[in-house]
Amino acid sequence: MLGLALVPRAAWADASFALSWRSEVGAPVCVTEAALRDAVEKKLRRKPFTDRDRADIVIEGDEVFTAGRFRARVTQRERSGAVLGSRELDASSCASLIRTTTIVVALFIESESAGEPEEDRPPSEEPVEGPAPEVERVPPENRALAPETRSRPLRPRPPASTSEASRRPFDLSLGFGGAAAVGLLPSPSASVRVVARLSRPGSRFSFEWSGGYSLPQTIRDELVRGTFSAVDQQLRACLAVVPGSKLSLDACGGLFWGAIVPSTTGVDAAGIKERSDAWRPLVAPTATVALRLGDGTRSVRFDLGLAAPPVRRAFHYATTDGEVERLYTTGQVIVFVGLSGLITIL
Repeated sequence: MLGLALVPRAAWADASFALSWRSEVGAPVCVTEAALRDAVEKKLRRKPFTDRDRADIVIEGDEVFTAGRFRARVTQRERSGAVLGSRELDASSCASLIRTTTIVVALFIESESAGEPEEDRPPSEEPVEGPAPEVERVPPENRALAPETRSRPLRPRPPASTSEASRRPFDLSLGFGGAAAVGLLPSPSASVRVVARLSRPGSRFSFEWSGGYSLPQTIRDELVRGTFSAVDQQLRACLAVVPGSKLSLDACGGLFWGAIVPSTTGVDAAGIKERSDAWRPLVAPTATVALRLGDGTRSVRFDLGLAAPPVRRAFHYATTDGEVERLYTTGQVIVFVGLSGLITIL
């Protein structure tokens, strides 16, 4: 009887493991199966992994990138498919996720290798009275990483509707900054801008709106004096051509619309008699390349773009000799650069 009781105990202590890791398609990849395997083997100072077909226990990992954070679910299963335990991991950086995942997988392996089911105790052994064994104290930071074992009731995985990604289907970021433009006002202009960005976690697409006010400029020609400023809005759809958690490059396209705000006397707009203070509208398609740097919740954005209005705005005046002279005309192409800071509020 004693010999039969020792067989399962040895098999339990020498359990073999297989490792499988999956990452979300199209999202930044942090953990790879090969890198995780090497990190765990170095931590345990042995090679616990084997082929999936020969493994007693399979450790599976699923990684996603949402809201600028790396998240993973690590699950251990028996060969039959029964779930033995799982852990949800959340990290602000790739290095943090790799470090945490290595600890969790190592704890899974160590707990299974050291554990002994209650039913495998030999029936001839009787409880021995004596001092209670010393319980190993686990630091608070490691308690969250301790894997669930067979002795604990398995908690069902929460439905997808309660996950953070479901609670936050979109991220809304707001910010402000400044920009410079050529071709909008008589000379290179500066503007202040407000920015809003709407994105979906895990998606490469986003939408942006920005509004700006270009600081006024004054020009003089003979007896004519004109002061010009501008207001504009831009609505763009963007695609992350180089996605990343801390650095990404977006290509954007959309619509630019605004107006030149003049304050002059004796000035016409392209030969059409208008009040000197009448706003002259501008509408144009726009294309932008944007570089974003940040940690997900806070980011800095650099924009380089252009707008090509099909209709230009020209301002003329009549000289004392009755001749018509041009005072200022908007450019065929408006080139702008901008720098803004954003904070995710939702």
